[in-house]
Amino acid sequence: MTKAKGTGPSGTAPPGSSGITVIVVGLGIGGLSAVIECQRKGHHVIGIEQQSSLKPIGDSIGLASNAATVVKKWGDGSVDAALAPLLNLPDTMDICDSAGKLLVRSRMAGYGEGHGYPCHRGELAMVLYEHARTLECVEFRLGHRILDYWEDNTRAGVIMDGERLAADCVIAADGVHSQARRFVSGDDGRPHSSGYAMYRAWFDAEAVATDPETRWVVDNTETAERDNTWVFIGEDIHLMLGTAKAGKEVFWMCTHKDVYDIGESWSFPGKVEDALKIIENWPIAQTLRPVLIKTPANRLIDFKLLWRDPLDTWISKSGRIMVIGDAAHPYLPTSGQGAGQAIEDAATVAITLELSGRRDVKAGLKVAEKLRYQRACKIQQMGIETRDSWHKADWDQLEQNAAIIEMPRPHWIFGHDCQEYAYAEFEKAMHSVRTGVEYQPSNIAPEGEDHQKVDFQAHVAATGVAA
Repeated sequence: MTKAKGTGPSGTAPPGSSGITVIVVGLGIGGLSAVIECQRKGHHVIGIEQQSSLKPIGDSIGLASNAATVVKKWGDGSVDAALAPLLNLPDTMDICDSAGKLLVRSRMAGYGEGHGYPCHRGELAMVLYEHARTLECVEFRLGHRILDYWEDNTRAGVIMDGERLAADCVIAADGVHSQARRFVSGDDGRPHSSGYAMYRAWFDAEAVATDPETRWVVDNTETAERDNTWVFIGEDIHLMLGTAKAGKEVFWMCTHKDVYDIGESWSFPGKVEDALKIIENWPIAQTLRPVLIKTPANRLIDFKLLWRDPLDTWISKSGRIMVIGDAAHPYLPTSGQGAGQAIEDAATVAITLELSGRRDVKAGLKVAEKLRYQRACKIQQMGIETRDSWHKADWDQLEQNAAIIEMPRPHWIFGHDCQEYAYAEFEKAMHSVRTGVEYQPSNIAPEGEDHQKVDFQAHVAATGVAA
């Protein structure tokens, strides 16, 4: 049986020492994490992105404590320090009905300050990119569109702009519209609609803060150095509204039934008036309207929440191309774990390649899949369950126990250390790869335990630490 050694959960290997060259396709948060983690474990990395430059576009994202455990190690804490001024600082999330009545005040353990990184996704990506650019044995190819993937028994790579680029393996983090997924699975590469779409906006809070009618949104943020977050729920709709950077910015997002065909553009500029029509029958609408109409025209998008059924495998036929993140398991925003699980993918595969070595790259990718597959699929399903608990709320049950609509924060998700787990479980998972014996993971909810059990808050209260 393979003996797991390696550098350990917090260790780094000398740059390029593994002899393994990895192509990473897609430089979103998952791809950048793969670049950084593979470099930390001694691999040479080539990062490819079709955009000619990376820009801080996007809106709110929450990296929870399980992902923060990985990120905090980067650059000996310099990445953590760079992110500190960019963070939202939520203590609680007030979940309300469509009249604005408070149903439950949910603590934000696992996402809040000291536990996670709730921030602007574009700003987060830029911090990661700037750090990755400083690393040895990393090269970037921006502005290159992948025309095709290829592999044989000894190498794998991509074809782009007439160039046939080769490496020991390819890690594809190319998102929900993944071209690599089609190569891996043989399907037509098209996601299908989840039945919902989402308006998303993020903008400067000045206009909201200076208007007496909307000032309530930023109340107590600057003096307390904290942020406010609300979720308003109704039938087949929920709207999240909050502040960022201690009241300096405002974001909102509204998940609604998708009325367009999947063949239409998956993302396009949104109109505030269209969003307001969705909630026009809510009693709280007249309070929300003055806030929403302050959204600058170029700061609102409406995009489809696309879905892909779980793949049978994340790894290509010849075993040298692996999809991770949204390319493998796209999440709904209500999971709160999309980027976090992509980071867990990235950290895990970097370790399994380190431990398998260049002579056994294919087995290393298979081990990463063993360690990640069931966990990723279960958390993917939880996003649907959370959305449905809001959109199809049982109001009689809520009268008895409003806690059932809290965002789940079970310790098996938020308290997990994927790097520690990868080293501890490598031999067991490799044995499964070698023999075909079914791998039984321990990074999911224990048998018989409610997988949504909200025990992370209790863990923090008891120990004072996030993991």
